[in-house]
Amino acid sequence: MIRDRRRPFETLTVLVLLLFPLSAALADPWAAPGDARLRHDLELLSDTGLVKAPLTSWPVSWAEVGRDLSAVTADIAHPAHIDAALARVRAAVSDAGRAGEWVRDVGVAGSVEPMTLRRFADVPRGTGELVASAQYTGARFALRLQASAVGDPSDDQDVRFDGSYASVVLGNWMLSTGFVDRWWGPGWEGSLIYGTNQRPIPSITVERNYSDPFDARWLAWVGQWRLAFTLGQLEGDRGDAPHAQFLGMRVTWKPHARVEVGISRSAQWCGRGRPCSFGTLWDLLAGNDNDQPLAAQPGNQLAGFDIRWSVPWIPLAVYGQAIGEDEAGGLPSKYLGLVGAESWGGWGARSWRVHAEYADTACIFNGSQPEFGCAYRNIIYSDGYQFREQSVGHAIDGDSRQLAFGVMLVEADGSSWQLAAQNAKINRAGANPVQSVSVVPARVRSADLYHRRGLFGGDVKFGVGYEEFDSTEAGDSDNCFRGFAQWTRAVQ
Repeated sequence: MIRDRRRPFETLTVLVLLLFPLSAALADPWAAPGDARLRHDLELLSDTGLVKAPLTSWPVSWAEVGRDLSAVTADIAHPAHIDAALARVRAAVSDAGRAGEWVRDVGVAGSVEPMTLRRFADVPRGTGELVASAQYTGARFALRLQASAVGDPSDDQDVRFDGSYASVVLGNWMLSTGFVDRWWGPGWEGSLIYGTNQRPIPSITVERNYSDPFDARWLAWVGQWRLAFTLGQLEGDRGDAPHAQFLGMRVTWKPHARVEVGISRSAQWCGRGRPCSFGTLWDLLAGNDNDQPLAAQPGNQLAGFDIRWSVPWIPLAVYGQAIGEDEAGGLPSKYLGLVGAESWGGWGARSWRVHAEYADTACIFNGSQPEFGCAYRNIIYSDGYQFREQSVGHAIDGDSRQLAFGVMLVEADGSSWQLAAQNAKINRAGANPVQSVSVVPARVRSADLYHRRGLFGGDVKFGVGYEEFDSTEAGDSDNCFRGFAQWTRAVQ
């Protein structure tokens, strides 16, 4: 288990959050990942042409979504389910941008047998959680202070600041520090490079606020684009290179209204006993690593691309992500892969969405002989591509394969139902001794049903599910029913 030892970077982040000036702030400048209904609504509006902003990099800028929706006029008729989604997102933009007042939230959650393989949708991580937060809205700065008490935490941290941040708008850029979840890629079940399977990594981030196209005519083909650069601090009790740092970069652009492309890159670097100079950072960014002695190599890198294409003739989108674990000839190699498809529609003011997704996290996943013991592994950072013993990439971790399905129904009043099912082969060659799900080959099958609605002036979500975990090699078979409930409410 991970001991609760405060790291210097995290301590600095907490102090910044506590001391950040409150005289001018801009609360919740972004929509954080985890709200599946909001993502469904935004994608409905994007595929209809009403939202122009890129949507495969979360958090998503509320300011840009609000600007897009302000251009939507009542003189053009839309189907009832599109109007319902438009009203919900407009209400969310309004709530996020209330200026000049403190907004406070409280929440409580409980879970029996917390989920093994997490998806985009946020569910409780512990058996019990109490959460309180306060945020302030102003003209340029953003501040959220959030604290939670967690029962029976998996990492022994029963007090957490996840969700806290401070940020400032500088021109068309947002500079922030805090504990913010990120989701990079078009998948619903996972991201191969940076998702929300692990708790948020305390980070300093610079990202573009509005995705306005380049002014230069020769770059006009790029269309709307966003860029994010984040530098985070990993835990201090890793087996190798304690206090290692995490670096992430992502750019997304829309060369066409129905096409979104993303390029991502991440790295573990620095840490006790490792080179950590500006020269090391330059070597990392320039890719000068594999040709150096092991002691001088700057870090462990992943890089790749993703794409989502919304078919113009029918309500269908196809998407994929490929992330290289190694480098060859200056380009990523030994790819992990994810592909999926989603469809949507509505009747009356109700709307629905279905998706199917396949992921394979073995290196050279599409080859006749995949390479095992390679993905999310590195000889320098032998604890794996993890934060607090959870994969920073896909929840199935390395050397695994998953087939998953999901169905969502959103009622006219905003209440929603979700059904999710998955079948995964974990660590299928047993070649990854630090695999975060199972260190020996195993199979995980599960099905879950979620419901969300308004209750007692707040928002309640609850779910029930069944999971089978089987490992012949370990002689372990654990089949269980699980469930969770969480309720949040704004307090004036």
